[in-house]
Amino acid sequence: MCKGSGKLTILLTAIACSVITYAQDTDEQTVLKYFHSISSEEIAGWMAEVCAPEFNGRLAGTPEYLAAAEWAAGKLGEWGVKPAGDDGSYFQWFDHPYTIVNNMGALQLHLLQKDGSVIRKSYSAPADYYPGMNSGNGEVTAEVVYVGYGTTAPELNYDDYKGIDVKGKIVLMNRDVPFKDVRNPEYAKWVKYCYHQYKVENAASHGAAGMLYIDGNSANPNISYVENMIVCGIGPEPLADIFAGLGKDNKVLLEQMDKTFKPVPFATGKTVTIKANTTRHPEGKTCNVAGMIQGSDPVLKDEVIIIGGHLDAVGNAGGLLVDGGLDNGSGVIDIMAAAKALSASGIKLKRTVMFLLIGGEEVGLLGSKFYTQYPLFPKDKTVTYINLDMVGNGTGLAVSTSATCAGLAEYFKRSNDKYIHRPMRVSTSGGSFYGRPRSDGLVFLADGFRTMSLSTTDGVKPVFYHLPGDDETAVTPEIMEDIAKLIYLSFIEMANAETLSY
Repeated sequence: MCKGSGKLTILLTAIACSVITYAQDTDEQTVLKYFHSISSEEIAGWMAEVCAPEFNGRLAGTPEYLAAAEWAAGKLGEWGVKPAGDDGSYFQWFDHPYTIVNNMGALQLHLLQKDGSVIRKSYSAPADYYPGMNSGNGEVTAEVVYVGYGTTAPELNYDDYKGIDVKGKIVLMNRDVPFKDVRNPEYAKWVKYCYHQYKVENAASHGAAGMLYIDGNSANPNISYVENMIVCGIGPEPLADIFAGLGKDNKVLLEQMDKTFKPVPFATGKTVTIKANTTRHPEGKTCNVAGMIQGSDPVLKDEVIIIGGHLDAVGNAGGLLVDGGLDNGSGVIDIMAAAKALSASGIKLKRTVMFLLIGGEEVGLLGSKFYTQYPLFPKDKTVTYINLDMVGNGTGLAVSTSATCAGLAEYFKRSNDKYIHRPMRVSTSGGSFYGRPRSDGLVFLADGFRTMSLSTTDGVKPVFYHLPGDDETAVTPEIMEDIAKLIYLSFIEMANAETLSY
């Protein structure tokens, strides 16, 4: 070695270190540049767009939903996010008949007077009732018959219709079933009777002409269409009026059935008129919207991280418009904001990232069920499915994982700790769940995917769940900005990790 070579080695090492440090700083600067490009102002603007009148509540299958899907796909294309759907498109199509509610219809209680005359008490929507979002078209006037949970389960020795004639009558029933412990394996025997679809089909099979569903006075398109079955969801006042003078109380009856597993059906002696003005579209189709940033690594690009949220909402019931702001424009816009930043940054991701905007969630989790049946990427190559639903109201963050991927929560926790600094709850789903899936995430979990969810905590605005008022003003864009930033940062690290610790 020549004299002075030691100093040269030290100098070269210092230069190399400075180059590495500079490269790291440049990467960090790029990350932060596009991190700061995610803004609550832009998010608020997109929220106004997705809740715009021309999308009319984004009911799955309708032309307005399809227009919203085109809008979202157009944004992804504009930002350079590649299509990941059918035949090189952004869309994954499936059949979905749908029903349009043309007006609010009517709900009236007939009050028999001592002189034999009848006074009709009319109720107001949505304060007292909500038109059946999948009701048959027509009018029915009949006696109301209480049928508890509306369940016929002979193998469980339970039948809410036993000993009572409901032919041509209007049945009054509650959600769910008398067995309530969804963590108990025994619940699996009851779960099929929890579905709203089952309840109306069972009522029709017993000859009922109408159905009053004690489902709260909110929109519910997640119910089967049965021609000539007139359906209406009711709130507290009509329910109290039906029970008035009978010496009975719905809450007490539910407690009794839950304790004894013995139904208590009875004819109320009260007459009600339900009117529904609906149009059925059996030819309907709807779609998921799928875009991706393709991985750059020759091997790891075959692995995919999926983040999804449902694009559809509950639509418009004859003028009762639910724009679907919090539920779930918030999840959609969070995903889109992260997608734009990731794509614009030009940062290479070793794994593929897919952005999945799901159709048909509100009408029975149809889009997620279709995706799990016909996945766009193999299940065994899917790192995780991350669900966002109603993630635009609050001041805190939450990450929940299935037990199969609890380690992935650390990516989100580190991103929050380093850059965002919001209160964050991290949890792992414990034990088994035997209940009715009520989110797209649970559909993926039931099909064997590793699943996660991101959500917000400590809400600061009122929640108009399936009601008018769930519009672009129902969210806090600042927390949405931070959710999008959390996705952006965490995906860079997760997609580029050489190995993932689940």
